[in-house]
Amino acid sequence: MDYATLKTEIKEIAEIAGSVPEQFRDKCFEILLQRLVEGASRATPAAGERKVAPEETPLAHAAAASTIASSKIPVKAQLRVFMQRTGVTLDDLQRVVLVDGDDVHFIREPAHGTIAKGQMEWALLLALKHALTENEFSTDPEDVRSISQEKGFYDKANFAAIFKRAPCASHFRQPLQPQGPRQTLTNDGQTALGDLVKALARRAE
Repeated sequence: MDYATLKTEIKEIAEIAGSVPEQFRDKCFEILLQRLVEGASRATPAAGERKVAPEETPLAHAAAASTIASSKIPVKAQLRVFMQRTGVTLDDLQRVVLVDGDDVHFIREPAHGTIAKGQMEWALLLALKHALTENEFSTDPEDVRSISQEKGFYDKANFAAIFKRAPCASHFRQPLQPQGPRQTLTNDGQTALGDLVKALARRAE
């Protein structure tokens, strides 16, 4: 890759990284730059090999750059079934989560003042996080408690009761209980999660 091409593509990387939320910009730039360097190494032909055409170089197209910037979502078996069942697309997921190895970061989060709704939405999102890392749509109630406290959706007196009332009661195999076991999403829960992911993905910045 010549210097002019490299300079142009680094500029594209900087623009893409600048378009994501501030807390993810450095990591996004780092991931993109690593992909660019790896791609450049693969594109450098050995003696006698065919040169890579300009349109084949990394980040040559905006669409390809956008996909890389959004991080690589590991589409495991359970996630694939979930996407088919709910109509959630890879683009939807890439707008909502940033995956960096075993770390999953939510780029878009519930943003409203309803405590019960926020607690339930985070319970669903944590099931998605577990599916991305462990291939199982399930949630630990104490993880929900922690994130609800952190995000301002915690009602100590009604924490357990929220999971026993409709519509939340149908979202997990058993209601989430303080200090209780991890619970798996039902089909209703996956539908609710799918609707939440699509709503977050389509929410204006």
